[in-house]
Amino acid sequence: MNPLEEQQNARFAALDPLLPPIAAPPAVSEPLLTVTGSRKAGGLLAHVVHAAGSWPALWGPSEIWDLTAVPGESGAAGLAALLGAWRDRLRGTRPGPDSGCTLTWPSRDAEASAVLLAHGFAPMTCLAVRAAVPPEVPGPARVTVRLAEEGDVEALTELRLAEWRYTSLVGTAVRRPGARALLRTEVVRSLRFSGLVWLAEDDGVPVGLASCALASPAPGNSVHGRLLPGRWGYVDTLSVAPAARGGGVGRALMAVAHEDLLGREVRGTFLFYHPANPLSPVFWHRQGYRPLWTMWIRRPAWS
Repeated sequence: MNPLEEQQNARFAALDPLLPPIAAPPAVSEPLLTVTGSRKAGGLLAHVVHAAGSWPALWGPSEIWDLTAVPGESGAAGLAALLGAWRDRLRGTRPGPDSGCTLTWPSRDAEASAVLLAHGFAPMTCLAVRAAVPPEVPGPARVTVRLAEEGDVEALTELRLAEWRYTSLVGTAVRRPGARALLRTEVVRSLRFSGLVWLAEDDGVPVGLASCALASPAPGNSVHGRLLPGRWGYVDTLSVAPAARGGGVGRALMAVAHEDLLGREVRGTFLFYHPANPLSPVFWHRQGYRPLWTMWIRRPAWS
């Protein structure tokens, strides 16, 4: 581990006890170095292009430049210098409108948030965590909750589609052709591999779903370097039919899901939500979640 990484680990540990040590950077990346005052700041740039019709293209720009920033002791000043150098590096590349620059940073670092806002970035996604404590009493709701089955695929797909469409208004999702087929494939995969998919019904009519899984940070997966080591419960999707929102369906689903996940000896549970969504931040905070990491984005990349 180099000195910059050691400095950053120490700073992160002081910011938030749930932050893990820095993970290995992407295999295909290029260095970005700068100096502010007498202190160095570094980072690694990765460039990713998602193919048309692919699953990742449903959830963000098709072309992404991502920075793993390591300002070390230089702190916010070093981060600002890195963002300036990154903008200079992009000059002349002419990225298209379906593009973005992304950077993920601890949510509690308010000084860094001010720097990112000043450089045209917006907070688009939060990784939030919840301690392994018993779920709250769900409160009154007319629904019954059961594990979903293969015969529920079409109903689950419609609920996933409704959630994705809403996220395209308030989050990172992008309206693209073929979305329903991709979401249906994901529903089938979740049923077959995790099996932790719950369906809420009102008099037999599907009105909500909670799709969950178990995850452990490991090199190469999306939570490596984001969560402390151990077994975690993952809330992948919570979707309530538009006509049923506000009636306790989400609370009923999560009471069942949390009880099941905590019975599997997890360290805690985590999920992703969009700060601009007028519904989910309030709901998840009341469920006991709090932001750990925030993904910032400038879209399009040349803006």
